[in-house]
Amino acid sequence: MIKEKTASYLMNLSKSNAESVKQFMVERVNDINLLTSILDISDPKFEHHINQVKNDPHRPYIDFFILCQTQKLISCAGKEIIDSNILQAASEPALSWKDVRIQNVFKISQDNKSIPVLMLSQKLANQTGNHPQYLYALVDFRSIDALLKENNIEDTGEVYLINGEGWFLSSSRFGAKALQSRILLEDSSSNSKLSARQAIDYRGKAVLQSSQNIPPFNWIIVADQDMVEILNRVKALEKKALIYAFLTGCGVFALAFFISTAIANMLKKRYQREKEMEFEVIQKEKLAALGLLTSGLAHELNTPLANALLYTQIALEELEDQDINSDGICNHLLTVIDEVKQGSNVIKNLLYFSRHTQSESQTVACNKLLIKLMEITIPHCNSKKIHVKMELENDIPNVVADASTLQSILTNLVANAIEAMPDGGKLILKTRFVPVLKMVKIEVNDTGTGIPKQDIPNIFNPFYSTKKPGKGTGLGLFISYEMARKLGGDLKVVSSTRNDAKQPGTIFTLEMPTED
Repeated sequence: MIKEKTASYLMNLSKSNAESVKQFMVERVNDINLLTSILDISDPKFEHHINQVKNDPHRPYIDFFILCQTQKLISCAGKEIIDSNILQAASEPALSWKDVRIQNVFKISQDNKSIPVLMLSQKLANQTGNHPQYLYALVDFRSIDALLKENNIEDTGEVYLINGEGWFLSSSRFGAKALQSRILLEDSSSNSKLSARQAIDYRGKAVLQSSQNIPPFNWIIVADQDMVEILNRVKALEKKALIYAFLTGCGVFALAFFISTAIANMLKKRYQREKEMEFEVIQKEKLAALGLLTSGLAHELNTPLANALLYTQIALEELEDQDINSDGICNHLLTVIDEVKQGSNVIKNLLYFSRHTQSESQTVACNKLLIKLMEITIPHCNSKKIHVKMELENDIPNVVADASTLQSILTNLVANAIEAMPDGGKLILKTRFVPVLKMVKIEVNDTGTGIPKQDIPNIFNPFYSTKKPGKGTGLGLFISYEMARKLGGDLKVVSSTRNDAKQPGTIFTLEMPTED
């Protein structure tokens, strides 16, 4: 486990340091791009501006100088001459990155010290004359040393930078010098896939090593740690683990069993109580919605019952006559049966939506459910001057849902739509299947007053209602939204008022998953 964790840490370390070095180069490139774009060599303060950047303690610059296209020295910050090695390096091929030429890291002597430097150059934008002039910047590459040494790991772990040929570009923890020491690269060192492996380092020691390329510079960040130190940590941990397991295993197991049993029982009781309360709230909201929808049932039931009574009286009168017309009486009684059946169907539909039912298959045919709902809703809509239109797509698959819960959601949405049209309007119910999403979408569209923009973000919050005080609990849409989410679906709303559109209205879209 320790080996895997160390490998993971080394991989993260090499990756993060590669990003840090890359960011270091981005900053240097940005610096020289900025300088060449805003500075003018003919400006008397040009040298002053360059020296400000050079002497900035937060920037790792050793020197700046300007060469023309013929490699003639034009200007040098604070000097009149410049080292021939630097001029030689300036004439060598360079990598072009973000319009900046970047030379390979090389060494210069300064104050009797050998310093690794990186040279960047860019053409000056503001210049006069026939020959283009280039601003060169010498970057102190020892700042990379400081950056990488912050990541030394325990006693033997270290991070260092090498080039594609294996030469060190930064000094190491154990004596390797920049551009003096070299490491033998394996094929895996240049592999772009980040990984950790066992290897032999520049000291000849077995290490766990991770490397990360830094394109486009052909540099490699290496992070490693001695295998001996890793194995010693493993052995120490094994001993501690055995002692700890021997002393505390039985007690911990007994305590954990007792606590887990108590928590499980407590959670089970709480879950059962929450489910009961949730069911009660759903039923209350369903019955409240049904109370609104069924106000038109009085007329729906009164008509067949009145007809049944009329034809029964006619049949009785014909029985009292001497000339009994058996065919007529049979027809009257058949009419009575049909009328009673019609009233019975209305009652059955009402009971279907008022009681809690649960399908064994847990799948529901949305179209059939909507048709049953509208059979008890249309009479109420007619009394409210609301025209009902149903656009149900044929042969849509069943949705995966508890029938009672889906009934409650749809009943609440339809009831809200009717309440939104006190002066009449259109209620449009649509279903459609989206094969790509494996979803059935059910739309409840009304032409009511609409929901103000400022209220839309809050309508699914508990106890939030746009109705007048005492007219609503503010739980209907909240419960509908939560139930839709628990069933694996979603509930969305689009609405506009008269201030937003010529035709106000609201569309609630219920999305439900289908069977596989």
